[in-house]
Amino acid sequence: MRNLIKLSVSTLALTGMMMLGATTASADTQTGDLHYNSDCGVKELRMSKGSYNVNRAGAIKGSKYCEYQFYAKKGQKVSATLVGSEDLYPMLYSDDSQNLSSEAVTLDKTGEHTIRVLQPRNQAREGNTPKPYYMTVTIK
Repeated sequence: MRNLIKLSVSTLALTGMMMLGATTASADTQTGDLHYNSDCGVKELRMSKGSYNVNRAGAIKGSKYCEYQFYAKKGQKVSATLVGSEDLYPMLYSDDSQNLSSEAVTLDKTGEHTIRVLQPRNQAREGNTPKPYYMTVTIK
């Protein structure tokens, strides 16, 4: 009897998690951004006091990308290091987007900034195999 109760509770919990996932997926598609990937982890880059680095892990599949937001001041330098697939690269997404993996970029304004992790179009067309990565963002 105990095993039957445990099985019922587990089934209910699993059903609830699946329904929550379906609700989240439909909310993502309602935003209209079809290329955004949900396998990105926490979207906000917030550093602990006294720290200059923050880490995130995710996976890119096809033409999708992962996007991360952070607040920084004008004159601060931002860089990102990716470990994983060599096809992926981090971009400081703005009017003048810049690749963060080659060198640190000096910010030209104070406020919210966005980093996108993506892959070139040729690799995105080749397949839908997820490409996992681990990224370290440094802001000084």
